[in-house]
Amino acid sequence: MWKPAPNKLTSPKYLSIATALEHDIQTGRLVEGDRLPPQRELAYQLGVTLGTITRAYAEAERRKLVRGETGRGTYIAKTSSTHSPLNLMPNTEGIQSYDLARNLGMAHLNPDLGSMLRELSEDPLVNSLNEYGPSEGTPQHREIGAHFLSEFYSAPARPSQTLVTCGAQHGIQIALQAMFNRGDAIAVDAMIYPPILSVLPALGLQIVPIDAECDANGHMGAMSADALEDACSKHDIRGVFLIPNAQNPTTHTMTSKERQRLAAVIERHNLTVIEDDPYTPFISQKQESFLELLPESTVLIGSPSKVMSAGLRTGYIHVPNNVKTAFANAIGESTWMASPLNVEIVSRWIMGGELQATLQIKRDLLKHRYHALKAMFPAVTLQGGEEKLFTWMQLPEQQNAELVEQAALLRGVEVLSHRHFQAVPRTDTNALRISLSTIAQDTHFEDAISLLKDSIDQLGSNQTPRPMVG
Repeated sequence: MWKPAPNKLTSPKYLSIATALEHDIQTGRLVEGDRLPPQRELAYQLGVTLGTITRAYAEAERRKLVRGETGRGTYIAKTSSTHSPLNLMPNTEGIQSYDLARNLGMAHLNPDLGSMLRELSEDPLVNSLNEYGPSEGTPQHREIGAHFLSEFYSAPARPSQTLVTCGAQHGIQIALQAMFNRGDAIAVDAMIYPPILSVLPALGLQIVPIDAECDANGHMGAMSADALEDACSKHDIRGVFLIPNAQNPTTHTMTSKERQRLAAVIERHNLTVIEDDPYTPFISQKQESFLELLPESTVLIGSPSKVMSAGLRTGYIHVPNNVKTAFANAIGESTWMASPLNVEIVSRWIMGGELQATLQIKRDLLKHRYHALKAMFPAVTLQGGEEKLFTWMQLPEQQNAELVEQAALLRGVEVLSHRHFQAVPRTDTNALRISLSTIAQDTHFEDAISLLKDSIDQLGSNQTPRPMVG
């Protein structure tokens, strides 16, 4: 029967037990249909109260990890593979709900799609966009993709090595499929973009979490080159997944020195780099990309989705020349091709200046909202910046981030704690990711962060959370 290690449980214990359960599902120790021990038995084994186990099982059920069967017990659920936390947090019924969890890129400021559709309707060649095309994209669209990567990523992109995808998420999946085999180990940040925690196991790839460097304030920096070196000596690591600019969730942008130290380890161990950069266009001062540092072993994934076109699902992937055919096949096998109509719209916005204009408008809004956040919370707790779509907030121990997440939801505010991003079963991190880019109205954003502050303060004073009345 399953039992977490008692000496690894932290306070509050019910959340620690639920998180240990989630980790054992992720790593395959528990699989669908496995029965959990009766609550009284587990309470006795761990030396905790029955109420603690009841709350832990309830939290596991909320996370859709388990199912209870009357008279039979509690079992690992069919849907127990790790999913994005954004599917686990329904809006609170009957109240105004504020979304500080999802990272939707200020979609309300995107270019006018209606105007572009009218323009396209008058083009005599528009019907050619309603036909099958090459899986990697048309030569013209690939050329514009290479221009986009060169202009907004400062990357040495070539059209011949640039392929069109259905967004960055699609690019990640085909990169992992094309470059690795089942059983390969992939190094990732200890705090990482949540879908990676489900995509890698689904493809039969092993996750090897690598610790980050931290500064004097406890702010997380780049993946530690020394920790990566050590991991390579212990595991047969084949690749490394990196978000060098505005890392999700910590917001850290790697310095040139950090990039070069990592590149040296990567080159020494002949690793493949998956360089995921959805936020790079927002960063004014560009650093060298890993594509520039390690051109023969880097797959660069870029997308204008967050800047101007999330609904059109268009992305670009720059690949080593010797694996281009494998990538084209992976695109063809997954979706045949990105929609030529969607890619044409995005291409016209890139070349017509709409992307640059929209980018500046969004930068201005992010700057305003970041300063609003700094006015609400102590600056030393915040890790982020004026050009970041989200902020990472460190909390003191008495204000447990998972409890803050739950308390905020009772007030109608959705926010994500560190738990959703951790690739390790246990961590000393106690933080929230706060999105600046989903709520459309500034007044609603200010209401949301005010309610979040109330939730944090309430945990510091041990008050009972009170739901909002709508």
